[in-house]
Amino acid sequence: MRIPPVLLPSHSRFRGEKPNIMPNNARRPASSPPAARLKPRVDREARKAQYLRAAASAFITKGAAASMQDVADEAGAPKPVFYRIFPSRADLIEAFYEHVHDVIINTQQGQWDGYGWALRVLYLEAKKEREIFLVALKTFRGDPALEPWREKLFDLISTQATGFFHPADGAPPGGEARGRQASRTLTSMGLDTLVTWLEDSDGLSDEKRFAWWGRIVREWRKATREAYDLDPPEKK
Repeated sequence: MRIPPVLLPSHSRFRGEKPNIMPNNARRPASSPPAARLKPRVDREARKAQYLRAAASAFITKGAAASMQDVADEAGAPKPVFYRIFPSRADLIEAFYEHVHDVIINTQQGQWDGYGWALRVLYLEAKKEREIFLVALKTFRGDPALEPWREKLFDLISTQATGFFHPADGAPPGGEARGRQASRTLTSMGLDTLVTWLEDSDGLSDEKRFAWWGRIVREWRKATREAYDLDPPEKK
């Protein structure tokens, strides 16, 4: 069977040109779509800290009755965006206590540096986030729903104080239990003092505050060991 010759375009008959049989749409490389611009990644933890500070400011200004709209406005964020970080008012308030809790733990890692050192170090750290501490320790102090959180804070501080109240050899029986009770006797005053210092409402310089508190702790330890019978009678 004879195959008929392929008919070539007339211009290919000259100068030995080869025909271009590629389709028109294949002659040019397809242009790639423009690369999408990457949005800067938002640090969720940094935004959470920013919103928490703004919320604390709103509660300091408007009190415990401040609404989520109030705190979102203070943060300069649309309410739906704020809810992505803090899904509820309860989550927001809990974040205040978590912050205070974590700061207390971090400051307790230091070494003993004289009577009253623990409150001194805690105060210097709390000053960096003053409003968060005031909201947790003062604004919501009367809310019974937050009593478990206050107990956690009390436990942290009193546990650190237990070193002052180990019963000595020869102390009356039951000294360990009495020592645990003794360690909690100054906890509430310690937190109230921290609030007073953060509010700067006592008329004292930091230097005088630290000296005053150190003397209180020294005398408290002595009087409390005696009151709770943590030493043998002859050592009282």
